[in-house]
Amino acid sequence: MTATEISRPRKLYLIAHACTRQVPGSDAALWQLNELGSKQAAALARQPFWDEVDRLLLSCEPKTRLTVAPLLHRRDLPVEQDGRFDELHRTPEWTDDYTARVAEVFRRPRESIAGWEPAAAALNRFCEGIDDWASRHPHDTMALVGHGLTFSLYRAHLLGLPTVALKDWQQLSFAAVACVQGGRFVEDFAVLPGVPHIPRGAASPVVDPADDQLDGGQKEPGCPSAALE
Repeated sequence: MTATEISRPRKLYLIAHACTRQVPGSDAALWQLNELGSKQAAALARQPFWDEVDRLLLSCEPKTRLTVAPLLHRRDLPVEQDGRFDELHRTPEWTDDYTARVAEVFRRPRESIAGWEPAAAALNRFCEGIDDWASRHPHDTMALVGHGLTFSLYRAHLLGLPTVALKDWQQLSFAAVACVQGGRFVEDFAVLPGVPHIPRGAASPVVDPADDQLDGGQKEPGCPSAALE
């Protein structure tokens, strides 16, 4: 993978967005949180690390702002949206074997797979965003709410790995938090106490009761393993 120079914000918390309600046939960038995701967002708002945060960075996708909506009811933080932190851009068509598609995207990072943004391009714009905000606010501790694919790419970049191991992405829970200082992980992604753990690669789908009846009685899983973003 290629990327800009390793970004070195003073201190950076990375927060994976909370679990979303899938709507087959719609653009995943527009999905909202499901009931479990709302519980994760509420639990995140109570975490003590927010006492350190000076500035909050979000992607332009609604799910990131919804993830911190409970927090912003409690705290007055500067909030910045930046499209460079959006998820790796994908086509809106439903993918039956999403995990296989992701594996191929990670394996061939400089290629566009089935119309998806190349992984290397997504990583480059993500790192450019980090560099930009770090240079503008060098003394701030920042928190960035983002997405599983771009966070996985950034993590591999900081660890000096040539590609993302698929299992690392699968094990990255929604609402997991990591901490980066000086371009190095001081705390890898983990689910904090009190936050429901919902990994992308769960063996069994987690069903959200709020989603039991959708579109004429079709049941929809809350966050199954093979169709997540």
